[in-house]
Amino acid sequence: MAKKKKIKKTNDERILDQHHIEYEETVFNWLEEGYNALAEAQAAGIEAKSILKTIVLRTSEKETDHLVVCLPLEYELDLKLIAHELGEKQVHLADNKKLIKITGYVHGANTPIGISVRKGFPIYFDERIKKFEKISVSAGQVGRSVRLKQSDLIKLVNGKYLKVQE
Repeated sequence: MAKKKKIKKTNDERILDQHHIEYEETVFNWLEEGYNALAEAQAAGIEAKSILKTIVLRTSEKETDHLVVCLPLEYELDLKLIAHELGEKQVHLADNKKLIKITGYVHGANTPIGISVRKGFPIYFDERIKKFEKISVSAGQVGRSVRLKQSDLIKLVNGKYLKVQE
């Protein structure tokens, strides 16, 4: 009988363990296999709208004023609406080339868990995810996700709900 290869935990999974938060680890091979992430999730029986992407925004020209918005993979942000909802003049996408410096994560691995704990950025969630008991977010590594109770994640990162699209 072959031994199952144990996958090393990510820092974000360790954070969840430290806070005694239950989660399921999900590994997506869509990059290697040439699949679409949504198609692979659906094949695994996970509703696509419960899988969140993490977008880093800045609220001013200052390099230090950042926030995070998490929304389902298939949706887009309305930056004008988000600025209005937050009472800001404007919000902009953070520079992808500087993401690792800003968040500590590469593009595709940004996660509200690590960004909240490491950087203390405000974390917002698309209000449309309220209907899901469980959601998936990046585990801090490209192709790795954690699926956990929405309420546990919101509490851990001190998240708030936000209207991100009309």
